[in-house]
Amino acid sequence: MKKILDFIRSVIKELKIMTWPSKAEVWGSTKIVIAVSLILVVFIFFSDQILNWLIKQFIN
Repeated sequence: MKKILDFIRSVIKELKIMTWPSKAEVWGSTKIVIAVSLILVVFIFFSDQILNWLIKQFIN
């Protein structure tokens, strides 16, 4: 039981040492993730459309 309590105390100590990002930094990172995700969605969509068109050209 002592080891568990020591572990919890050390985790709390480490969490206090950490520097957490500000709200602005989190929001900025979130916007970047959303933008990159949308770009990837568009890229994958058009790649799929082009590949489907190419496959249909070779089948017919």
